Amino acid sequence: MQHDDEKDPGIAALAAVAGLARSVESLTRDVAAMKKGLQQTASKTAVARLNDTVASLGNTVASFEDLLTRLAAGPGAGRGKAHNASDSSDVESVRSWLRLPEDDESAVQSVLSELLPWMEATYLRYATARETLPPCWLWHPEIVEELLWLMDAWTTAYEGDEASNKLVGDWHDRQRPGVTRRIGEYAPACDVLAHREPAGQRAVTVPLAADADPFVTWWTTGRDDNGPAPTPEQIKAGRRGDRSGSHGLAAVPNSTAGGQR
Repeated sequence: MQHDDEKDPGIAALAAVAGLARSVESLTRDVAAMKKGLQQTASKTAVARLNDTVASLGNTVASFEDLLTRLAAGPGAGRGKAHNASDSSDVESVRSWLRLPEDDESAVQSVLSELLPWMEATYLRYATARETLPPCWLWHPEIVEELLWLMDAWTTAYEGDEASNKLVGDWHDRQRPGVTRRIGEYAPACDVLAHREPAGQRAVTVPLAADADPFVTWWTTGRDDNGPAPTPEQIKAGRRGDRSGSHGLAAVPNSTAGGQR
């Protein structure tokens, strides 16, 4: 979405903060002039208060200047950097297996080099985790995604800057059991033999993705009425889990003899 410069939220905020900073600087100069004029007649206490006021205004101006610098750098400045104690202004992105760049093999390798030892040392110490994790878990991106965020939550609870018994308790009481339960639901009877589909074949298709136009019209002009009637082709191809239809209506693959995907 394009914005005119005058309406762009970032530019408007930048202009507003810049104007406020100029006002504060002007006020600082006025207070300094008042202090100079009062030095001959005001008490030491009054002069000391003015000194404190000027110092406070100086700090405020410095804060505004820092904010201006960050606004000028853009809305995403600093995001994605690794957080460390020496630079608390950096913002650490939340990692996602599903959003790792497709052309960056080193990023994928880096995640697995952390995840595999953590699973052995921590996650699979729990009997329920061993019982629900299918041996074909690496074929299931949704399972890897769950395990990755659970590992990062564990790191935050035990080793992060905000590590606490409360976070540890939440990990044990809510987060780990939730992930374990969902993994069991994703692939309740799956094994390696279930993944014999030809490599490179598309694993997931969005139902009716090629037939979305009538739904756009319905939802924008007549959403109080029933939606479009399914076409004969959609009915023929629309069996749940059927991947043979020309419209690709299946969102998930078929069950196979070796297990369930």
